[in-house]
Amino acid sequence: MVIREENCFYPDSFTYFNPESAGFEKQEFWIDDRINCWFVLPKENRKDSTIVHLHGNAENMSSHITALLFLLELGYPLLAFDYSGYGKSKGKPSLQGIQADAKLVFDHISKESSVFGKNIFGFGQSMGAYTLARILPNIPWIKGAIFDSGLTSFYDLFTQAYPYYQCDIPHKNLSALDTLPKSSVPKLFIHGTADEVVPYTHSIEMHDVAAEPKDILILDGVAHIAATASPKAKEYISKITSFLEKYRANSII
Repeated sequence: MVIREENCFYPDSFTYFNPESAGFEKQEFWIDDRINCWFVLPKENRKDSTIVHLHGNAENMSSHITALLFLLELGYPLLAFDYSGYGKSKGKPSLQGIQADAKLVFDHISKESSVFGKNIFGFGQSMGAYTLARILPNIPWIKGAIFDSGLTSFYDLFTQAYPYYQCDIPHKNLSALDTLPKSSVPKLFIHGTADEVVPYTHSIEMHDVAAEPKDILILDGVAHIAATASPKAKEYISKITSFLEKYRANSII
């Protein structure tokens, strides 16, 4: 068996959840006529910040956004998007391509502060955490970055999981360990010890090499991006809320 780059991605176009069904206002738009985005607004007490969600490698944004509904309930608007080949977005995903897609989204947001505000945070989960880590030096203006269940690289992940298989996934200049030391954006790493998809040691490695300011929360017994459905949900949400409030408060409006 040979593990190739296409084995990193499992997109589909099914709509798993529509925020409007839960009473949230959703503004759908496109960037460069190819990247599909949702701007989802809280029902009340809207904060002067926007959280950009970078989702994982399976399904699409409509399934992953459900893990961040607590942020809407706290008053934070969410900007979700699909990488090339996911959901309605056009094209085909690749490791370089998903990074380019994410940069494009952040570039668009930076030019639309009247819509999204000036206090922008990135929130990546699994592949999204890896992608956010990779582009972080290119978006020094964001207020903070949250990495949930992230991986150092797909090459690292697959060679550790399948050491006896040939791995042809590109890895030169594609590690989060190369970019995290180059960014002074505040960082919060979160991972569960029961993660059977991405070992929690990946987040420990990323935190160890990352430039300050940084923090880490290791959740005992929590599975892959499953904190909100676990007994550790309160601790998880409290840590994220404190991080957002700290760096939002330190912002110059």
